[in-house]
Amino acid sequence: MNAAELEPLVSVIIDNFNYARFIRAAIDSALAQTYAAIEVIVVDDGSTDNSRDVISSYGSRVSAIFKSNGGHASAFNAGFRASRGSIVMFLDADDALMPTAVEEVVRAWHPGTAKAQFVLAHVDANGQALGAIVPYSPAQMLDGDIHASILEAGGYVGVPTSGNAFARTVLDRIMPLPEPQWRQAADTSLEIIAPFLGDVVSIRKTLGCYRVHEANHGMLGDDLDPRKLRVKIIIDLQREWALSEFARSSGFTIPRDWAAREPAHLKYRLASLRVDPAHHPLMDDRPTRLMLMGLKSTWRNAGYNLKSKVFHTIWFPLAALLPQAAAVKIVRFGLLPGRRPAKNSGDLHQATA
Repeated sequence: MNAAELEPLVSVIIDNFNYARFIRAAIDSALAQTYAAIEVIVVDDGSTDNSRDVISSYGSRVSAIFKSNGGHASAFNAGFRASRGSIVMFLDADDALMPTAVEEVVRAWHPGTAKAQFVLAHVDANGQALGAIVPYSPAQMLDGDIHASILEAGGYVGVPTSGNAFARTVLDRIMPLPEPQWRQAADTSLEIIAPFLGDVVSIRKTLGCYRVHEANHGMLGDDLDPRKLRVKIIIDLQREWALSEFARSSGFTIPRDWAAREPAHLKYRLASLRVDPAHHPLMDDRPTRLMLMGLKSTWRNAGYNLKSKVFHTIWFPLAALLPQAAAVKIVRFGLLPGRRPAKNSGDLHQATA
């Protein structure tokens, strides 16, 4: 085994748009890693605040890329082109890594690994712990060759951008990402395709911080924002499209309505339809149809334990059939918290110039 295999270079790519108040914490966390063979690349996607001053203050300690606003995929593509590591991590500018994160990833890595993932702790805008983690149940994180499970279940228990590391050989197969389609949530394309190119390694330790604040589209509080629900639905459908395109070029097929095999996706669709029917993004959706689809997907999904299945068996009919005012209360109760991360990775800050 040569030196590069013993101590592979790891690239940490930080993507930023108008997060000057957070980005110093992200950069500092990357520079403070206990693992030595690391490069830190910071991509500023056309910020209009003082982000560039903050980034420039690090001098040669980071490789800075200043570009016009192009969105999430554009920032990812630019950072990846500039990187050299055999393992690549994308860190959102409002998140942070714990000091041993990269060391733990390298220790767990083995030949044939496509992606490693680890647990993130929710923190608020000030960096204070919120007492939650993502995923909510690390025990449900899968290892090894999980592509068959993904096809059956409509997804897998994963983590947002900052809790993932990818093999460069895998990213070479996937990137560059199509930029018009992925102005936001570009990481979801990488995360759903990577397991079809190798093993997934799940590290069930909290190795990073996932910041929840007013500028992202999380739903940890009491508010139930219809726009955030619509964003989650659209991201799921884009993810299905990305996997379909990859499957077509790789000679396999994915099930019809693959995203609808995941109950959480159907919960978002039913929630959106009941909370704000006038702006729901899918014209053919009906409450009773979504209820029946939700019940079917719940009971065939191996990722849900009996308690979760019983809960969803009650939730879907109540959310679908009750009068709207009562249904909205049921919807809120059913989504806070959920099986999925509270905010989808790939924040809206990458979607607007």
